[in-house]
Amino acid sequence: MTSELIALIDRLESEHVEVRHALDTLGSAIEQDDGVALRGALLACVEPLGTGLDVHSVAEDEVLFPGIAPFIGEGMVSAFTEEHVRIIALRDQAYERMGQGVADFDGCAELCELLGSHIEREDQVLFPAVRGSLAD
Repeated sequence: MTSELIALIDRLESEHVEVRHALDTLGSAIEQDDGVALRGALLACVEPLGTGLDVHSVAEDEVLFPGIAPFIGEGMVSAFTEEHVRIIALRDQAYERMGQGVADFDGCAELCELLGSHIEREDQVLFPAVRGSLAD
């Protein structure tokens, strides 16, 4: 099981690179304060922020987090799981409003901030802690 969890973490870290690129694209459009640019950014990022984010979150919530909770504690894992709910809600809101012709700058900015922070804490704290625990 340890090698499967490490392989999953490796995959998740790789997916984080693509999501960071999507967040940079959104962030640039937000900074421009241009609804057309924001719509273009959301359309350009539909794969990593749509299906890609859904598959990624399910892999963490249903495979990784239950597998690592005994090593790092349920509290740490539950914080990340709770953030997934908010991240998905913000993502869905942004695309729904885009479909209504509304540029949701505030929602997109919150999505970028929360998802960026979430990824950073996974890459800098959670994943290294898991690797250390599994190596023991």
